[in-house]
Amino acid sequence: MEKVIWVALGGGLGAALRYGITELANAHGGNLFPYGTILANGIGSFLIGLLFVLFVNHTELSPSVKLFFVTGILGGFTTFSTYNMELLTLLRTGSVLAAAVYFGCNVVGGLLLCWLGYALGNALF
Repeated sequence: MEKVIWVALGGGLGAALRYGITELANAHGGNLFPYGTILANGIGSFLIGLLFVLFVNHTELSPSVKLFFVTGILGGFTTFSTYNMELLTLLRTGSVLAAAVYFGCNVVGGLLLCWLGYALGNALF
């Protein structure tokens, strides 16, 4: 249960940070182009790469610390960062075909599922 609490606390903080970036971007032209999302995804991707190295090199850190920052804060901030770390891991380990499939499923599949949900929503509502 303690792990769930750390994830929830971090997730709330990450979601609030995401909201703040979106609001800041919207106040400065982000309603014309969604660069707030690009900022959140870019910052999250950078931070998960940085934290990955930190946690590999500092194994004395508690699993709760990792859950709070990665699953919690970055998970609430953006799931795109997790996707990028997993894709990079597949590429680093030489699993190029698996990486290509993973990329396709997330990017193309995600877009298709988003369109399907949008189309279904228009048909139902």
